[in-house]
Amino acid sequence: MAAAVAVLAGCTAVRDARMAQDEVSGRADGRTVDGPRVDLRGATLAKLVDFAVTNRPEMASAYLSWADAHLAMLELESDAPLASATPWKAPSLSATLGRTASSKVAKLRDLSGRTVGDASGSLSLEVLLWDFGRNRAQVAAQAESVVAAELKYADEGFSVFEAVASAYFAVLEADALLDVALTNEFEFAERLGQAEDRLAAGEAKNLDVLRARMDLASARESVVSASNSVATSGAKLVRALGLDVSRACRDDILPRRGSPLAAMSRGFADTCFGVDGAFALARRNAPKVQVARAKLRAASDRVDFAVADLMPSVSATASLNWTDPMWYWRWGLSGVQSLFTGWRKTTAVDRAVTAMLAAASDVDGAEQELSLALELAVAERDNSRVALASAEESLRQARENLENVRGQLGVGDASRVDYADAVASYVTALGNRVKAFYRGQVAEAKLFSALGVPPDYREETVGEEM
Repeated sequence: MAAAVAVLAGCTAVRDARMAQDEVSGRADGRTVDGPRVDLRGATLAKLVDFAVTNRPEMASAYLSWADAHLAMLELESDAPLASATPWKAPSLSATLGRTASSKVAKLRDLSGRTVGDASGSLSLEVLLWDFGRNRAQVAAQAESVVAAELKYADEGFSVFEAVASAYFAVLEADALLDVALTNEFEFAERLGQAEDRLAAGEAKNLDVLRARMDLASARESVVSASNSVATSGAKLVRALGLDVSRACRDDILPRRGSPLAAMSRGFADTCFGVDGAFALARRNAPKVQVARAKLRAASDRVDFAVADLMPSVSATASLNWTDPMWYWRWGLSGVQSLFTGWRKTTAVDRAVTAMLAAASDVDGAEQELSLALELAVAERDNSRVALASAEESLRQARENLENVRGQLGVGDASRVDYADAVASYVTALGNRVKAFYRGQVAEAKLFSALGVPPDYREETVGEEM
C-alpha cells in the first residue's frame, strides 16, 4: 500500500512538472501570446494597487520564493529521526532483487560461456533513532527562512504600492504641469494678438511683435517638454501596474481629465505623527526589519545545528537476505561519530556563531535604514505642506499682479517686460503649487510603505479656482 502511494505521488509530481514546463516553454522560446487588453478607466488608486499586486512579476517571484522555502522545509522534515514529532518519517526501506552467476569449470578452449548461479534478494529497514537535535535545528532554521520569505512577499507588496502610487501621482502632476505650460502659451498668444492689433493700428512697433513672437515660441517649447513628461509618466504607470504596451496604454488606465489644475486628486488621509511615533510603529510592523529578525533567528538555529553535528547519530537496522534456497536475517544498532572531521565541525560552529553575529548587525542596520527612510519621508511630507501653503499664497498674489499688469498694459502704463515678468511669476506659482501638492501625496505613500501598515485611502478631488 505504501509503495502504491509513493508511486502515485511520484507520477503526480512528474505530471505537474511537465505541465509547468509546457507552460513556460513558449516564453523561453520567445513565442509568447499577448494577453487581453485591459481597461481600468475609472478605477481608484486602491483598485490600481490591487491590480498591480496581482499582476506584477515581482510579486509572483516573491511568492515562488516563499513556496520554495516551504518545500525545502518539507524536505528537511522528511529526514526526521524516530524520536521526533513525526516518527513515521524516520524509517527507510530498500529492496533488491537479482541473480548471481559464474562460469562453469571448463577447459580454456571451452568458450561456450555457460554459467551457473542462483537468484537472490534483500529487504532492509533502517531507522534513525536520534541525531542529537540536528534535524530539529535544521527545520527550525528553515521555518524562519519561510517566515522571512513570507515577510519579503509582504515587503514586495508595499514596494508595489509605493511604485503605483508614485507613478499615479506623477501622471496627475505631469497633466497639471502641462496645463501650466498651456496657460503660459495662452497668455503669450494673447499678448501676440494684442501686439499685432496695436501694430496694425500704428500704436506699436515691429520690434514689439517680434518680441511677443519670441515669448510665444519659448512658451510652446515648454508645452512640448511638458507633453513629453506626460507621455513618459504614462509609460511608467503602465509598467508599475505590471502591464506592457500590448495590453494597455495610459488612456486605458488614467485618461487625461478636463481641468487637472482646477481639480487635483489626493489619495490619502493626512498623517499627523512625528518621526518618533512613526519609528516606534515601524519597528513592530515594517517587513524589512521583520525579515532581518527572522534571518537572525534562523542563524541562531544554525548554531544549534552546528553544535548538534558534533554529536554522533544512532540508528537501528533490520534486514532479510535471500539467496536461493537459503535466507537469513539480521538486526542491530549503530552509532556513527566522525573522528577525523572534528576540527572541521568545530570550525563550523565558529562560522555559525560568526554568521549569527553578522545577522544581529543586519538587524541594527535595517533599523537604522528604516529610521532614515522615515525621517526623510516625514521631512518631505512636512516640507511639502509648508511649500503648498507658500505656493498658494504666492499664486494668489501672482494672479492679482497679472490682472493689474494686464489692465495697465492696455492703457500703456506697463511694459512688455512687466507683462512677461507677471506671467512668469504666475506660471511659476502655478507649477510650485502642483509640485508641492503631489510631492506631499507621494511622501504619504512612502510613509505607509516604510511603516508597513495598510494605507489609509481618502481619495477625493481638491478644487480651487485658478
